[in-house]
Amino acid sequence: MILASAILLAIASPQPAGGIAGVYVTDQMEMAGALDLQPGGRFRYQLDYGAVSEQAEGEWTSDGRSVRLTSMPMPKLPAFTLVRDDPAPDGQLFVALDNPDLRWSPLEVEVTPAGGDMPIVASAGGDGRVDLPNGLRAAAVKMLLPIYESGGEPVMLDAKTGHRLLFRLDPNDFGKAAFRGQVLPLDAGSIIMHRYGTRIVFRRSDK
Repeated sequence: MILASAILLAIASPQPAGGIAGVYVTDQMEMAGALDLQPGGRFRYQLDYGAVSEQAEGEWTSDGRSVRLTSMPMPKLPAFTLVRDDPAPDGQLFVALDNPDLRWSPLEVEVTPAGGDMPIVASAGGDGRVDLPNGLRAAAVKMLLPIYESGGEPVMLDAKTGHRLLFRLDPNDFGKAAFRGQVLPLDAGSIIMHRYGTRIVFRRSDK
């Protein structure tokens, strides 16, 4: 009975599928990429899309309807560290980066208003000023990495004063995708990935 249960569990559990293993590529407009599903259950991934260039490796499984990717080792995502919080004119908000080798504009932030309103996304101008609508005051600020669909942790602020915030970006494993059980549907022999607001079709290239 124990052996029979173990066999049934193995059948029910997602397994690397030999018929699905192979190399898949995409060459959509402004895009190039590849997904290599190896028979042993490991994968390699690379995508270049506009300003995005990322890669990943890890383990994959399939239930015959989709492919599931898990990065391994799991990359450490880029992180923002608050370096300074200097006073600014009443209610005003400024943000800047302390990375002298990084010229990145415009900076984007997620601002949580005082009073419990929903967070809003705003951009910093050339002088670092974030224009807050209708006299809104910031109770928290979160730096964003919009291209890579990630960001920092929220920084709590005193909404009664203005703030001139200086952040440092720690790249960590910048450019490595962190897939956590990412489900990619199978469609007529192709693998579909929804990423960066677009539908990416990986077609098999090794048949």
